[in-house]
Amino acid sequence: MRRQIFFLLALLPMLGVAESSQVLDKVVAVVNDNVITASELDKQVDLLRQQLVAKKVQIPPDNVLRKQVLHHLIDVDIQLQLAKRNDLNIDTHELDEYISKIAETNHLTLTQLREEIQKQGMDWESYRENVRKEVLISRMQQQAVGKDVTISSQQVENYLKTAHFTDKEQQLYHLQNIVIPLPEEPTTEQLKRAKEKANSLLGKIKKGADFSMVAVAESSGEYALEGGDLGERHLAELPEVFAERVITMETGEVAGPLRTDNGFQLIKLIAIQGNQDHHEVIKTHVRHILLKADANTTADDASKKINNIFQQIKAGKDFGVMAKQYSLDGASAAKGGDLGWVTSDELVPQFAEVMDKLPLNTVSDPVKSPFGWHIIEVLERKKIDDSKAFKRQQVREFLHQRKFNEAVQNWQQHLRADSYVKVMDKALA
Repeated sequence: MRRQIFFLLALLPMLGVAESSQVLDKVVAVVNDNVITASELDKQVDLLRQQLVAKKVQIPPDNVLRKQVLHHLIDVDIQLQLAKRNDLNIDTHELDEYISKIAETNHLTLTQLREEIQKQGMDWESYRENVRKEVLISRMQQQAVGKDVTISSQQVENYLKTAHFTDKEQQLYHLQNIVIPLPEEPTTEQLKRAKEKANSLLGKIKKGADFSMVAVAESSGEYALEGGDLGERHLAELPEVFAERVITMETGEVAGPLRTDNGFQLIKLIAIQGNQDHHEVIKTHVRHILLKADANTTADDASKKINNIFQQIKAGKDFGVMAKQYSLDGASAAKGGDLGWVTSDELVPQFAEVMDKLPLNTVSDPVKSPFGWHIIEVLERKKIDDSKAFKRQQVREFLHQRKFNEAVQNWQQHLRADSYVKVMDKALA
């Protein structure tokens, strides 16, 4: 899914679930062994209200907003409890790296990111804690369903052969959605009521109601509190019923109700953007000499030996001969250290970074990687058009994301059904 991570930040404050409660604070919900208190709910509602104002989204009535926020907090708390039971944790270094990637993706420095967070009414430490919880939930989802989500080469080929694969296939669709939920095995009456509600909401939107506001107030979808904003998605990422409909829609159009696994949905097409159709990669013909510590060689000895070999090559010794004699990479040593034609993403980062910067027919200084010490020489470089392979890989990733999203939705439904949840205020139930 292509969506700027920065815009996901609007949801992060909603992850501040209760971990303790003040003695006199009113309990608004019991979630297994935890509670959510009124003060915590108030804080999250206030934060969301500030963010909706900043995004110029019409704010639903307070009772509607409180109900939506509370049920989001309940779902988050259930998943965090499961993560804790499974001993999942995020250390400080991992958290720092994740936040740095958020800043980098949004073309911000850490200082600028901090300033943006403060503009949203949130202090930096609370933000860091909420990011930690978001990562924990993501890892819990991967652990719970990720291992079961696979896409075969045949599924990729089948997709490429379908009618979807047109010029429109190369575009990205920015969508919003509203989900009217249904149980796994709905009765005829439940189907009728859900569809009637979806049609009622569609009628309000067509009469001028703001789609984002209706999503915040009424949707049960994952992105409800972001106005139902799904970001930009490739057709292969979307549920098939969405993909079939969206290619016929005009920008600004609302469609539905569409029946999906988790209910009836309304979708709005915000924008269409072109996607990259042509893709090139740089391939490098490279050779190396590898030395590493083993039963007969200490790390210090390996370092000294690789430097000695480097000096000999600089003095005129033949690289290929030295590779055959000394390299511990058996497969390439027999070929004078030749690794053939490779791309950077096939190699460990330490090796790839030096290789990419190395001029042709130049020998690198010794390079340390997880495999040991390398001396690298680049023999040739060329650009190749790998658009077909790239397209297939994209489709595989998009189909995987679609399947994963569907699996997560089903898992979350089961998780909620298997949990003890009691909302104390009937108006919020």
